[in-house]
Amino acid sequence: MTTARRLLVAMGALAAVSAVTAVRPAYALPVAQYLALRRSSGCDRRLTYSQVETNPSGFLNKVIELTGTVNGAIRRETGVSFLLTIDDKHSILLNAPASDAPMVADVQNQTVRVLAKVTDGSVGNVVPLDVLAVAYDGEVATKEKEAALRERKPARPATPPGRSLASRGGTYYARQMGQGSGGDIPEIARGLSAEAQSVFGIYRGYIFKCNPRLNMKDLDEITTSLLYYSQKHSVDPRLVISMIIAESDFDPRSTSNKGAMGLGQIMPDEARDHGVANPYDVVENVRTSINLLKMKLDLYYDGAPLGQTSFRQRQLALAAYNAGAGAVKKYGGVPPYKETQHYVKKIETIYRNLCGLE
Repeated sequence: MTTARRLLVAMGALAAVSAVTAVRPAYALPVAQYLALRRSSGCDRRLTYSQVETNPSGFLNKVIELTGTVNGAIRRETGVSFLLTIDDKHSILLNAPASDAPMVADVQNQTVRVLAKVTDGSVGNVVPLDVLAVAYDGEVATKEKEAALRERKPARPATPPGRSLASRGGTYYARQMGQGSGGDIPEIARGLSAEAQSVFGIYRGYIFKCNPRLNMKDLDEITTSLLYYSQKHSVDPRLVISMIIAESDFDPRSTSNKGAMGLGQIMPDEARDHGVANPYDVVENVRTSINLLKMKLDLYYDGAPLGQTSFRQRQLALAAYNAGAGAVKKYGGVPPYKETQHYVKKIETIYRNLCGLE
């Protein structure tokens, strides 16, 4: 499924699925029921087996999802045990009722998803798990992609009340941002609001000016996702652009010596926490970067109207994005790190310029 289709989506969340009331459904669940159970069981998809393994009792009654390959099964009178290989380090022995034995045989050497509940009675670091359901990984992945399509409808971009995206005197703003690469709105951007589409070329032109090496596909995806996720999180897209310039100069393949990746220089732990499989995917990187920035802005919110930020709020949020909220707290403001101070000053300068304030 193309990235363009992921961004051209219908309004609304995942369609409701009938509630599953059974505590322990049969193995051979249709994928829709598997997903409904995953949702109703409170499954924490960010939680990994490795995390649970470090302290099984600390995750008692948590439901986790495992993805692995079934590599063998042993039938017993009371049930069936099967071996699930998750990765190079973990091959887990799981138990299922006897009635589920045929299903386990059917998925031999297949990649599956397993919903499992952490139970009591661990021995050492062996995690006792109660299997709730199994489904084919390919079927689940397909439904997840379809759900992502329905969830990501671009709506109106975030703008301060009473101001358009080309605020502070439209001609000045258009001159600063550039008039774009011309031509019609690409298919990927047709789900954006009329206002966003009206300035799409301006944003695309400015981003291209920042990095003329971008191909048209990446350029359109970056511009569309930047406008959409800025709206979703009520963040001024000009601030996002300013931050990405400071982070990577709009180089999607940029990697720092500390391991930060992509446009917004996402760290590996941040990618993991936000469920990003490929931090160099421009849509996922922009989505995560804006989400992280929004979290920092909210942390230092000081009463500014929706869509607007105060100077101090921006300073602290950007410092936290660069050096961490702990450093900001420790020093009671922007930390005295040369890199962080230069970073904050650079972004503010670019942002004020884009807003026509300098």
